[in-house]
Amino acid sequence: MSKISLFTGLMLCASVIFIACEKKDDAVSEPARLLVANAVITPPASSTAPPTVGPSIDVRWNGQFIIPNVIYGAPSVTTGSPFTALGNAATPQSLFAGSYANVRPGAFGLNFAISGQGGANGLTVYDRTTSFLPGRSYTAIAFDFVPLYRVHIMEDDLSAPPAGKIKVRFIHAVPQAIFQGLGIPRRDTVDVTGFGGLSTAPLNNTALYTSRTFGDAFQNPALTRFAVIDSGSYRFGLRVAGTPGLSPATGALGLFPATGNPIRLQQGRIYTIIARMHPTTTTVTNLGQPGVTIIQHN
Repeated sequence: MSKISLFTGLMLCASVIFIACEKKDDAVSEPARLLVANAVITPPASSTAPPTVGPSIDVRWNGQFIIPNVIYGAPSVTTGSPFTALGNAATPQSLFAGSYANVRPGAFGLNFAISGQGGANGLTVYDRTTSFLPGRSYTAIAFDFVPLYRVHIMEDDLSAPPAGKIKVRFIHAVPQAIFQGLGIPRRDTVDVTGFGGLSTAPLNNTALYTSRTFGDAFQNPALTRFAVIDSGSYRFGLRVAGTPGLSPATGALGLFPATGNPIRLQQGRIYTIIARMHPTTTTVTNLGQPGVTIIQHN
């Protein structure tokens, strides 16, 4: 082999190696994406008082301030202004379009801090090393009581559902400990039902999820998988597990939305339903009434 041929061969090999490395670097540098939701509540101040909503939180990743002011019951917003309210008792808001923050992939510190206490330097309430893979999307839901912040991190399958369908999952974030000592029946286990959908085959109190308990998806990742159902206009019900659930006497805990038009869930969209305490609850006698947050992921 001549020197020129040998040189040409070496250059060709070097080019192949360079291109392969460049593609590998591109894959590694592709960001991960993170959406955050806040379902942490403040415990009752006394046995005659209801719980209240938890404080809003700021989010840092690898020491960088990435998401501001995630209020109770709402998801993060990374473009435009964060959500500031959930509506009121007459017109509560349930459906929120969340948005993801791009984050550096790898194993770094995920930090939640109380908002309004020095911006990105507020009081830390959660700080754990977490791993995110490049090109993947994740949702982190803060739940439980102040000051016990537990964070449920789920990888989101954002592949499109079939035509005419939606993807939906359910997270139970109503702490049952709030019922202790208040003389109110515990509702540890619930069924989630649907009303509506396609007009040709509407659901009528049909169970979408059965026997769900507080924080169960935190313990069992299989429960974070999305189910595929028809698109359409829905009301969602929560009932004591195994009961008919059409009235309070038969186990109904809540219907969302309770009044007005049902929620339109559009085909091709992906949603997470979070059961939480209703922020407008003002008396202990109404303590058992939950609320819901529905996050649209795409």
